[in-house]
Amino acid sequence: MNIRKIFKTLLCLFAMTVVTQVAAQNDMKATVDVTVNCNDNGPMTLSLSKGTTCVSYSMQLFTSDIATRIGDAVLANYFSNQKTEKRTPNLKDAKFVDMGFCVLPEKEYTLLTLGYDKDGAAGFVTRTSFTTPKHKPAGNPRLTCTVTALGPDSVTVKFSPNADVAGYAICQFEAGSIDSIVSHHGPMMGFSNPSDMIRRFSGQSAYTKEMSHTWDDMIPNYDYEICALPWDKDGVYLDIVTTPVKTALLGGEGVAAVNIEIGQFGGSDDTGYFQEIVYTPNDQAAVHRDIIITEEAFNAKDMGERGVIDMLQKDIPQDPYWNQYRVDRAKWNALPATTYIACSMARNVKGEWGKLHTKKFTTPAKQ
Repeated sequence: MNIRKIFKTLLCLFAMTVVTQVAAQNDMKATVDVTVNCNDNGPMTLSLSKGTTCVSYSMQLFTSDIATRIGDAVLANYFSNQKTEKRTPNLKDAKFVDMGFCVLPEKEYTLLTLGYDKDGAAGFVTRTSFTTPKHKPAGNPRLTCTVTALGPDSVTVKFSPNADVAGYAICQFEAGSIDSIVSHHGPMMGFSNPSDMIRRFSGQSAYTKEMSHTWDDMIPNYDYEICALPWDKDGVYLDIVTTPVKTALLGGEGVAAVNIEIGQFGGSDDTGYFQEIVYTPNDQAAVHRDIIITEEAFNAKDMGERGVIDMLQKDIPQDPYWNQYRVDRAKWNALPATTYIACSMARNVKGEWGKLHTKKFTTPAKQ
């Protein structure tokens, strides 16, 4: 008896069994077959047929440069994190726009579709790539944007679509920032152009009727762009409608001042301790800046009032909380039984700083 021959035969049989089992498992995975029809005139459509073990599926449309960044292995988690809808029906010439998808003309796209079996297990990913054709808008769609109210930290805009606008999305940006936001955050968030970004950031997936929207917590005396993205009844994006706005001035030309109130101390050893402080600017303040500092650090040779003033007057553009415009209800990290000094300075509309306001306090000991 040739032991080597028998072992080799058994090894081959085992390998064949493993391959057969893997093939059987793969055959049981949920699959979907997807076809996209790009019409030169009229809406884009898609047809979808579920495989024998497919009970439901999720799909999402991306520009192809973004789709290549999303691997098959992570798509299930991506859909789960995004709470992407699970659909069940087979489709025949379903309109993209009716599925919630819109496109730019002459752009490469990839539709990612993932099937699920009866137990909810993810199956195979289907990637359907296509290039959208040139497009003539369906009808004469038009969206007008009118600023109806403008304050130091808010703006209200009325959006009026005509009957040929199928839907629109809206968003607010700091003036001139759109392209940099797309390049810096787009690949991570799933978009590579301003249109897809506005659709993603909009307050809801689609507005369809005339309505007004108010943006709050804006920076006074600052340039913004209100962007509205309409699409026609074929589900093709139209040009972005951009409305420049500049918020009103806050404050006056008089002496800017801030009132400081010491609030609650709380927390624990497990969560850390905090001290609440309320900084209230007067009506002449255009902006104010607030800190707390230990008494020991305040009295250090290289600090004192002059050091704190220099600190508060220094611009820190990368800190979104440095400039305060209204009442600042701050919650600072603080230690028990420690003496601190709360500090604040305000500046008026002429750029003139008021005096340094301080209030010394001692946090209570641990209970």
